[in-house]
Amino acid sequence: MTVAFGKVILLGEHAVVYGHPAVAGALGFGVVATARRTGAGPSRLSVPAWDAAATAGDGTAVGAALAAIVGAVTGAPSDAAFAVDARADLPPAAGLGSSAALAVATTRAVAAAAGVSLAAGDVDRIANLAERAFHANPSGVDVALAARGGLGVFRRGAGFAPLAAPPLRAAVGLSGQPRSTGAMVERVAAARAADPAQAARVDRLGALAAAGATALAAGDLAQVGALMDEAHALLAALGVSTPALDRLVAIARDAGAAGAKLTGAGGGGAVVALAPGREEDVVAAWRAAGFDGFACDVGATRPSPEGGR
Repeated sequence: MTVAFGKVILLGEHAVVYGHPAVAGALGFGVVATARRTGAGPSRLSVPAWDAAATAGDGTAVGAALAAIVGAVTGAPSDAAFAVDARADLPPAAGLGSSAALAVATTRAVAAAAGVSLAAGDVDRIANLAERAFHANPSGVDVALAARGGLGVFRRGAGFAPLAAPPLRAAVGLSGQPRSTGAMVERVAAARAADPAQAARVDRLGALAAAGATALAAGDLAQVGALMDEAHALLAALGVSTPALDRLVAIARDAGAAGAKLTGAGGGGAVVALAPGREEDVVAAWRAAGFDGFACDVGATRPSPEGGR
């Protein structure tokens, strides 16, 4: 049995694709996977919580990811086949790192079943290959957190650097709208290329992430919240928010959050709110408005004992 974490990005999504930092933390739950060798035939992957089942190379994103993992672990070409069963405690397509958690947990499970020892860098490399089946141009932040946990700063090319700060308590609200990271990344890329003002917004998102890392290290959650509010406005101007995400953010602020914003690529998915001591008030307000949500620790380094949110 292998475990990988979900994640939330506090600051820096989209900017991280262009070399800026992102501040992100792991959730104490994600995906747990087991694998076993099978006889002849393609490898199989089942995720009952997502109503998902695929075989390697079947034309689906999950099938393509599985084929990439098996080939990289065993050394393509290979006739090795595996059956992978995954328990997911994350909702899919919500901006919480579900595909990266699946990729990391599956990579580790297949390696264990194959008797292959993988270094941390190998796990990252293989899981990021699989992530390309879901997102054409993943930044790598989701895989870094899925594999390691913790709270820190990720920069493309430099990797993940832990912050000297304790885990945060936060509230996560779910819009109920599935989204495509790849489509949102492409939207921002087009806007950035066509409009200098949009390019400046992406750069500003990166600057907010750098300032947020400093504020987190100093324990200044009020400042982090203010930076999150500004980041959400910039993300909305880039065209990746939705009315449901904007409403979740507004409800969180009205319920006492120091700051709130969409988390992940946007276009649906989730928001994250910092509301020290009032996380459950925020969740209750979301539920009263017809949304689901939960309070959680951000920056976990080990799975929650209950195995879910």
